[in-house]
Amino acid sequence: MTVPMQSQIYNPVSGVFGTGQVQFFASGGTWYVPQGIAKVRARMWGAGAGYSSITSNQGGGGGGGFAMVTVFNLSGVTSIPVSVGTGGSYTSVAGGGGGGTSSFGSYASATGGSTGTPSIAGGSGTGGDINFSGGNGSNSGGTGDGGGGGSASLLGNGGNGGSDGIPGRNSSGGAGGGSGYSNQNTGNFGGNGFTAISGTSYSSTTSPIPPTFSNANSSIDFIGTGCGGFLGLGNGFNGGGGGQNGMGGFPGGGSGFSGFQGGNGLVIVEW
Repeated sequence: MTVPMQSQIYNPVSGVFGTGQVQFFASGGTWYVPQGIAKVRARMWGAGAGYSSITSNQGGGGGGGFAMVTVFNLSGVTSIPVSVGTGGSYTSVAGGGGGGTSSFGSYASATGGSTGTPSIAGGSGTGGDINFSGGNGSNSGGTGDGGGGGSASLLGNGGNGGSDGIPGRNSSGGAGGGSGYSNQNTGNFGGNGFTAISGTSYSSTTSPIPPTFSNANSSIDFIGTGCGGFLGLGNGFNGGGGGQNGMGGFPGGGSGFSGFQGGNGLVIVEW
């Protein structure tokens, strides 16, 4: 599916590019070069990985990478293919469940996160003027369950997922990692992202407190900078890794344990 074109309204970090037109690709397609356009900028997120139930590695998937590239000479180019990665799903097989790669022609790409043995690494950007890596997913580390890694963004790498008794990791630029789970009620907190603070997990006497968001979420510059899910509200937010039973947040968040699905990738084209 191609999201309809729209005008940019708020780009405090990267600025309005060219004529200010934007097209979002939530699935693969083609960007057609408009008449008179000589340059284009594209930003892309790889998809998040699903969770793994492999023995001794029961944990969340890695977050998707990020890349942004500017192409200054479109002479003779009429169209550019766009690929958008699909979020990985649950796997019980080593090497399965990884997130798909997003790309803008052959100019740049962002790989999806991985899952399972031996690595639960986040994806990475390649070929861009700016390239960052998604956060690593985490295995169980004991009797608990691991969280998913957060997606990268224009501002930096994603946060790693937490493991048994360890909360999701914060990110100063990307999205936060999902919480690790412990039945001792320690580590059940998602990591904070650049634009969101993770909520508080529940205990035997309290209810979960939802995350808080800054008003920066209205900008495309801050896509992929949310927080990780946590016990009680497991889904990641705006690229955040999933906590226990939580899916990875769109775009590119890795799934938490039993969360099944990583967040899909995304490509945004500006001209």
